[in-house]
Amino acid sequence: MAIVGHFENLDEAQKLVQSKLLAGVVQQIYEEGQLLHELPVMVIDSKSVKYNREYTNPTAAFYNIHEQIPWTADQNFTTQKEAELKRIARQSILDRFIMDTYKDPNEYRTIVLSSLTKGCLSFLEDKFVYGDVDNDAAEFDGIGHLFDTDAAGSEAFGSSQWYDMGGSAAPVSIAIMRQLIDMCKPKPSILLMSRTLRNVISAAAFEKGIASTIPVGSITYGKNEFGARIDYFDGIRILVSDYMLNETDNTTDKDSGNDSGVCSCYAIRFGQIMDGGLCLCVGGNTGGSEFFKIKELEALEDYDAAGIRLTAYCCLALGSSKALAGIHSIDENGTVVA
Repeated sequence: MAIVGHFENLDEAQKLVQSKLLAGVVQQIYEEGQLLHELPVMVIDSKSVKYNREYTNPTAAFYNIHEQIPWTADQNFTTQKEAELKRIARQSILDRFIMDTYKDPNEYRTIVLSSLTKGCLSFLEDKFVYGDVDNDAAEFDGIGHLFDTDAAGSEAFGSSQWYDMGGSAAPVSIAIMRQLIDMCKPKPSILLMSRTLRNVISAAAFEKGIASTIPVGSITYGKNEFGARIDYFDGIRILVSDYMLNETDNTTDKDSGNDSGVCSCYAIRFGQIMDGGLCLCVGGNTGGSEFFKIKELEALEDYDAAGIRLTAYCCLALGSSKALAGIHSIDENGTVVA
């Protein structure tokens, strides 16, 4: 037993000691790869926005001297597209008993608001990747479900914007990565992938590239304004996203246990709808430095409490189907092949 002088034991001595509580909360959750900072914003003043995509170009022909030139009508469009705003919201109680009686370094309302904002942004970033209207009509489609057809099995680049890498025994191929870039017209802004897949590709070009067939020049890197490393594949910036998780094979849906070892990779071109790119549509008071509209509720019925609510009206819109291409069913930890 520890000798603590006057007191019978250490527990008794500690009854006279009060620890100092530091103000605030130490960050423990770090999530990188936010698309909100990358996406161009389009403000709309209606519930949705509709737009047409090209389908065919007018044709021409050769004619001899004095030959009659016919009038031709052959222009049409694809099925009209619509991007519909969806509401994201979260509200929490601010208990007045706590606010009025707790006298400690923490400002109760500030802590709640900070936590709410971070949680809502994290939820939104997840939906940018994995949102699915077919699964929940109240949400918008994320990147994985903005394609004209959802991922299935045995797809290859051609008329499709998808490539099926093959599953748990199919590592990513450098040749297919180059085809991925070619399928995003005219040129992708970023390649979006998981941290694990980025590390595997990077290792193939550097540590493992010395003894492999992967050309070192495929992967290069630079630094941003803060000195952090930025990776490039064939000159296209790689955006590492912690929101990209393991997926069920032949889908772009999250694996329930996040342990399938299968992932996707996307080539994305950002831009306004009429520029044919991927953008974020917002409405109402959504946007700005706060992004979420913050509503203070002074008194809640039947509660000795106030309330705070965060709301946003937004959705993703893909102008041209050619602004997005993807590879699904990649063995995330597989050895990169040429």
